[in-house]
Amino acid sequence: MGRLLFKNGQWEELAQTAHYDANELADLCGVSTRQLQRHFRYRFHSSPQSWLNERRLLAAEGLLLSGDSVKKVALDLGFKQTSHFCRLFKSRKKMTPSQFTFSQGAPCRSEITNVAGG
Repeated sequence: MGRLLFKNGQWEELAQTAHYDANELADLCGVSTRQLQRHFRYRFHSSPQSWLNERRLLAAEGLLLSGDSVKKVALDLGFKQTSHFCRLFKSRKKMTPSQFTFSQGAPCRSEITNVAGG
């Protein structure tokens, strides 16, 4: 377990580098997936993927509040489908990403206001 003694900031950085994937995180740390699971149970009282999903949702909050679309956030954070991101977000935050953005008073994306018509 001694090889996995990273500071909190380093874990956050490794999570991003691993694209929030537990198998990639294990590879980056130079340990087996099982060793990583044991370490996370001991240190974070969580599975690696659950911890990574929480980090990913925190990153999503920041991106949503900066004005990024739900679809862009989902793709940027490695979700293969926007619907999967929305389900995970809602299951943890008890609201959809759009509701979260609205409830936090984030700036609205500019809408098309001038449509040429005939």
